[in-house]
Amino acid sequence: MENQEEKLTPKAELLKSIGDRMEYLRKLEGYTNSDIFSYDKGINRSQYGKYEKGNSDLQISTLIRIIHSYNNMTIEKFFEGVDIPEEFTKTNSKPERSR
Repeated sequence: MENQEEKLTPKAELLKSIGDRMEYLRKLEGYTNSDIFSYDKGINRSQYGKYEKGNSDLQISTLIRIIHSYNNMTIEKFFEGVDIPEEFTKTNSKPERSR
């Protein structure tokens, strides 16, 4: 059976990497439970869980709010721990269009 991660689209890979980073930072702050973290930080509990799992796309305003909810976190430091698929870093190619 093929590895499920090999089948992820670049967008799904990015969302998974962001979610993994969110989970890592939450645990680093001593929160073993995402529900308690989201409650303490004023973030919708069920939505935050989806973000950590990489199951839901985030609006940039939501992501920035979450990033700043971690202690001493900046946008730059947050993304140091995120694997960004090459498709999102290419400047000479056009994004795929859905039909």
